[in-house]
Amino acid sequence: MKEPIEHVDIKKIDAIPIIEMYSKMAFSARTLAYGAKIYEKMLKDQEVTIILTLAGSLFSAGLKNAVCDLVRNNLVDVIVSSEAIIVDQDFFEALGFRHYIGSPDIDDRELNRLHIDRIYDTFIDEDQLRICDMTIAEIAEKLEPRPYSSREFIWEMGKYLKEKGIKTDDSVILACYEKNIPIFVPAFSDCSAGFGLVYHQVKNSERHLSIDSVKDFKELTELKIAANQTGVVMVGGGVPKNFTQDVVVCADVLGKNIPIA
Repeated sequence: MKEPIEHVDIKKIDAIPIIEMYSKMAFSARTLAYGAKIYEKMLKDQEVTIILTLAGSLFSAGLKNAVCDLVRNNLVDVIVSSEAIIVDQDFFEALGFRHYIGSPDIDDRELNRLHIDRIYDTFIDEDQLRICDMTIAEIAEKLEPRPYSSREFIWEMGKYLKEKGIKTDDSVILACYEKNIPIFVPAFSDCSAGFGLVYHQVKNSERHLSIDSVKDFKELTELKIAANQTGVVMVGGGVPKNFTQDVVVCADVLGKNIPIA
């Protein structure tokens, strides 16, 4: 664990020429160019609310700052993400820790002995992840004991980082907190947040906070209803994709007939 993952800086390159070349090619290249054109159309339409969905080990792989740039340059209005991206990767690094270049061809028993976790070819210090767990518990201890949506709790995480100061180059949680952009994590407990909140609930068995995933669904559906027209940029699939797409159905269930462009 000597060589940290470096986050790509999309401001250092101009990808437009290669995307335009892709548009005249075939297979995935042309599909990517077509997606870029749709995204550009979304950005030019002032009536469209843009939702970015994220799944997979994106930030640990070096894409954190790319998403920070989207947030800070007003290119996204809402984020729906898998849990590890936001907590075990973004918040983890904001606390001053790093992901490191590793290898899939290594004895995992040896990694276990050394308290090193592996995401394919990336290494993380397990003891540092435990600090992340307990920081989540620390935030929970200071909040009113009631059900929270993941959006509400992540906003508190952003407030914590704003007050304490981040120990890395940037943070998506902090950027969204400063720009008032909501982050939803439908399966919030499936990461360090889960360990920290279980610790909090066991410690405070009579009065504790909880994460209400139905409240998440309701809040995002209300955003969809208020926005009317939305565009979705999907990176990966899974729960964030399904959760976001389902708000159209939920709006219909609530009697809101929203046209699909």
